[in-house]
Amino acid sequence: MPPFMYHAHPFIGIILMIVVWVVQLFVAYLIYRDAKDQKMLAPVWCILAILPMFGFIVDVIYLIIRELCPSRKTENPPASL
Repeated sequence: MPPFMYHAHPFIGIILMIVVWVVQLFVAYLIYRDAKDQKMLAPVWCILAILPMFGFIVDVIYLIIRELCPSRKTENPPASL
C-alpha cells in the first residue's frame, strides 16, 4: 500500500461520528413531528430513533408502519374560536 494511505487525519473519526449523530438527531426530530401529527407515540419514536446503531433501523420501520397504517388525523378539524 502507498504510504499516504496510513496517515489519516487524527480527528476524522470523531468528526464523522459527530456528523452521523447530528443527522440522526435531525431525523429523530422529523420523526417526532410527523408521529405527533399522525397521533402516534411521538416521544417513543423519537427516543428509539436517537438510539445509536438502532436508530437507522427504527427510521425504516417507522416509514413502513406509517405507510401501512391509516392516517389518524381528523378529517374535519373543529373551527377555531
